[in-house]
Amino acid sequence: MKKLFVIFFAVVAAYSQKQVSLEISADRSGTIPIGVVVFQPANNSESLGDIRPWMTISNDLDFTGEFTVKKLDSLDNAKLIKEQIPVYISGTYLKTGDSISLDIRLCGSGKNDLLMGKTYKFHKNDATAIAHKYSSAVHKTLLGEDAPYESKIVYVEKNSEGKNIVLCDYDGQNKIYVTKTGINVMPSFIDKQNILCVSYEKGKPDIYIIDVQNGKKTPLVATRRVDSSPNYNSINGRVIFSSSKSGNMEVYSIRKDGSDEQRITVGTSISTAANWSPNGYKIAFVSDRSGAPQIYVADFTGANANRITFGGSYHDSPSWSPDGTKIAYTAQRNRKKMIAVSSVDGSGEELITTSVAGVQEYPSWSPDGSHILFTLTNGGKTDIYAIRLKDKRLLKITNSGNAEQSKWSNF
Repeated sequence: MKKLFVIFFAVVAAYSQKQVSLEISADRSGTIPIGVVVFQPANNSESLGDIRPWMTISNDLDFTGEFTVKKLDSLDNAKLIKEQIPVYISGTYLKTGDSISLDIRLCGSGKNDLLMGKTYKFHKNDATAIAHKYSSAVHKTLLGEDAPYESKIVYVEKNSEGKNIVLCDYDGQNKIYVTKTGINVMPSFIDKQNILCVSYEKGKPDIYIIDVQNGKKTPLVATRRVDSSPNYNSINGRVIFSSSKSGNMEVYSIRKDGSDEQRITVGTSISTAANWSPNGYKIAFVSDRSGAPQIYVADFTGANANRITFGGSYHDSPSWSPDGTKIAYTAQRNRKKMIAVSSVDGSGEELITTSVAGVQEYPSWSPDGSHILFTLTNGGKTDIYAIRLKDKRLLKITNSGNAEQSKWSNF
């Protein structure tokens, strides 16, 4: 059984300042038990209606598999102690019109020692974002690690207007249409404000940068041929992409301001679906140079390319883990597409969605490396799912039945 020894120093307005020493032990499942109590109204507060920040916090903490969440209708210290739940979260709210004030506390059970208190004042539309923020603070306080609760997902949704880019929270909430008409595919993040995508704005696939706030499109790569698969690396400030402007599809990179374009792959084969390693020193890409689509890893210049997939005749969509030690990709086995993970050199391959019915494609890692996002097509419907790597638990992100090509932000 693992143990965490945590020293907390709480300095919060409206609370006394004191240092609390608390030993927290994981239970037999290897997770930390934590209680989440339904928040209570302050005097004269209006009803929150369907706004339930405590539910968002519960779902957040359950997501990564680091916590065992006990949901409580009211604070019952005796029950917490009896069930060996060492910490709990409670809160009070005051709602006046569209404004909400939340007072949230993380406490040790028994003596009710305050470990972390936060007060937030916000518009009601921001309730989910505030809950995610508090969940992140709890995760950081108890585990000393960053969590994915405030991260974003971008994907493609097919509708009557075409194919459009959608942005949402990691759990599918707060859905925003970044584009509303036309054909827009292959989205990926530059930062919180800007998204890359391939758009048929001029009747052919070109690469654009889209401002999330106003939907403005700025062309980045527009040739007379096919341009696809853009991915950005914040370390080197470059966008990697594929283009057929020289004949075959080959891999190129360019600065996000459109300058200093460089060709990375050269040959008679097709090379596409390239992606940067987190540090920008390596790339992974798909090439048919061996006769069928396979994953290769090379230096950022294209030198020292090594094939890493050998288990089947089709592999696609490589995605680097946040720590740069693994690559997820689409692998076809027995005519079925599924998600696989291997080390960067191709060793230790694991097929992680073998028990999932349907076709699985387009993997993308969560920023903490705990989950992989992918597109699942089954029964005539296509949606975005995340699989938790520690126990293969699935979380359905979208419910439209026409969502695909998702990417997880690394922030």
